[in-house]
Amino acid sequence: MSETRLTNLERTRIEMAYAVPLIRDLQRLLGEDAVNDALARRFDDQIEKSAKPGEKADFSRMEAGTATFAEGGALDYEIIGSDAEHFDLNITGCRYAEMMDEMGARDIGHLLICNRDYPAAAKIGMSLTRTQTRMQGAGFCDFRYRRRD
Repeated sequence: MSETRLTNLERTRIEMAYAVPLIRDLQRLLGEDAVNDALARRFDDQIEKSAKPGEKADFSRMEAGTATFAEGGALDYEIIGSDAEHFDLNITGCRYAEMMDEMGARDIGHLLICNRDYPAAAKIGMSLTRTQTRMQGAGFCDFRYRRRD
C-alpha cells in the first residue's frame, strides 16, 4: 500500500476547512475583535514557548524549507540573500491567500496561517521580521530571518 503525501498547502486547506467556520462562530458569539486578539496573542505566546535556548540557527537549510512550503505551486518566491547569518526572501504569489479568499476568510488568514511563521522561526533559533503580506493585500511578503538573540 503506498502512502499519499499531502503538500503543506493541502494540509492547510484541510485545517482551514474546519478552523474558519469555528472562528466565524466564535466571532459572532464573542465579538470579532476579542477573537482576533486572542488568535494574535496565541502566536505571540508560542514564540517564547517554541524558542529553544542555545538552538543555533542553520541558514543553510532555509532554501530547502522554503521549497517545502512552496510544493505544488503554493508559492512564487525569490530568495534575495542568504548566508550563514541571514535568509531573506520575498513571496510574490501565494496560493494560501487565494485559498483563504475562496473560503471568504482572507481577513483572518494572517492570524491563522501567516503568524505561524514566527514561532517556527523561534524554534530553529531565528527571528523573523516581516512588514507586509500578500494575505493582507501587499504586493509581496518580505521575510527577513536573522539569528535569534
